[in-house]
Amino acid sequence: MNKKYVIFKDDDVGKDFDSLKRWIDIVLKNNAKAAIGLIGKHMKDKDLVSYLKKLDNNKIEVFCHGYSHNHFPYIVMKFFGRNRLFPTEFDRNKRLHDLSLKKYRKAEKQFLKNKAITFGPQGNIWNESLIEPLEKNGFKLMFSWDKINGDIFTIPLTDNYRQNTLDEFINMYKKNKEKEIYTLQFHHAKLTDVQFDLMSDVIEYLKNKEKRIFIKPSELLKIS
Repeated sequence: MNKKYVIFKDDDVGKDFDSLKRWIDIVLKNNAKAAIGLIGKHMKDKDLVSYLKKLDNNKIEVFCHGYSHNHFPYIVMKFFGRNRLFPTEFDRNKRLHDLSLKKYRKAEKQFLKNKAITFGPQGNIWNESLIEPLEKNGFKLMFSWDKINGDIFTIPLTDNYRQNTLDEFINMYKKNKEKEIYTLQFHHAKLTDVQFDLMSDVIEYLKNKEKRIFIKPSELLKIS
């Protein structure tokens, strides 16, 4: 039987610190692993950085979720779709993409002990001019719904976690259960108490029922 893997991806680290800790606690208590997307500008938060430094990198791996994570473009996109006047952070041009990534690297070098090799853009929105700056700034992997051209390894996104019961989750999961890599995307700041409570059951189901192996992005790169 071929091995099947699962990656828990949590975005927007820097928002709602208490929810982040709650999310990570559930992952660790259930002996799972995860990748958490840090917004670069929040590295100025001393409490957050102190917490991230204490995490076991063998269990929880930080990835770059951009630097600014400006929300204004989403308001425009909600009504008009992609907007050339107010593009998201990584739907701009090569020069600006490079500047954002360099700002993240500069803060990372100052505040963190580990260097991220994985990238996941704000809202999973990006364009092809991003790939060269990613390679230039030392990134090896990227979360994406679409296949990536170039030397960046694609971590395919599979489902978003919004369910309220295990049956709801299983019904969603069945559509992608045959995939070798199953990536479940979370936003800790948006989860309800019910969804937090459900996480343990989801982990148990994936590990024991589906026999999936929890891995981090860096482990996936080695396997692949």
